[in-house]
Amino acid sequence: MPATPAEPFQSSNAAGWAFLCFLVACLGIVELADPMPITLRGVVPLIVACTALWGAAYYYRCVRSVEKFAEMCISLSQVLLFSAVGIVLSYLAVRTNAPLWDETFVRWDRALGFDWMATMRLVDTSPAASMVLFIAYGSLIPQIVLLVCALGFLSKLADLRTVMLAAMLCGGVCILISAFMPAVAYPIHFGITKTTFNHAVPWAGFIKLGDFMSLRDGTIARLDFANMQGLITFPSYHAGLSAVTFWGFLRVPHNWLRVPGMTLAFLTIVSTPIFGGHYLVDVIAGVALSAVCLPAARRMIRWDPSVGRLRASPFRRSRAASAR
Repeated sequence: MPATPAEPFQSSNAAGWAFLCFLVACLGIVELADPMPITLRGVVPLIVACTALWGAAYYYRCVRSVEKFAEMCISLSQVLLFSAVGIVLSYLAVRTNAPLWDETFVRWDRALGFDWMATMRLVDTSPAASMVLFIAYGSLIPQIVLLVCALGFLSKLADLRTVMLAAMLCGGVCILISAFMPAVAYPIHFGITKTTFNHAVPWAGFIKLGDFMSLRDGTIARLDFANMQGLITFPSYHAGLSAVTFWGFLRVPHNWLRVPGMTLAFLTIVSTPIFGGHYLVDVIAGVALSAVCLPAARRMIRWDPSVGRLRASPFRRSRAASAR
């Protein structure tokens, strides 16, 4: 087995934690300005999972020094925390009740020569293709977990930090844009039903409709953390996160993992208009956003404000470990 290349530069988790703190602050400000009660019955598993991951990170950083294991635990905890904070923010963003952009997105798709209905009918004629894309669309979270483990075990810690921060940056910007450019998604806009197609059913577009419309008309009195769904249409975070994942697998040095990972990530992007009910411009915008967030994250992970005793924290790296 070839030796793992040395890290190209020193990096840290500081920017990732700073961005998470920024998102929490934004959540607090929005809640203070326009309070929306949130049922927190789903928070306990999140707290338990993060506590376990932080405990493992502390053990592998301060007791038995295995930096890559500690980094994997921290990265997984960041995924969980960002998912929780981000999904609440996406719900609160819908309450801006800005005019819907569906007609504009349809015009943009037509200008690009994309016919959503024709594409759906084509995919629907092949049960095998529909199944492959269905599996790919639903596999994004397992892909991320696998990528975290792969980059961690291979000691590609700078790449791992880049992926985590780029994913959070991409999600944060998607939430911000969606607040001012909301859309209900293609199948809802054109009155597609769950029985219109036999195999290629854009189920993600239907799942979010109830909460989306209730938030816009003010009939939701309380958010249920345990039952929240993704509400972002433009830009597509599913596509943006898949593009970040594609880049992450590209950084894996072993073909037996890199090629299947990149292939699955690419198929996830392709499946987004089909099973996510997204406009093509949603997907293009999400991928373009990831192309901006990745180099930004690559620079931001070089920031390490830790000093003195803070270097012993599971959220920081020592300078010696960074050089490994």
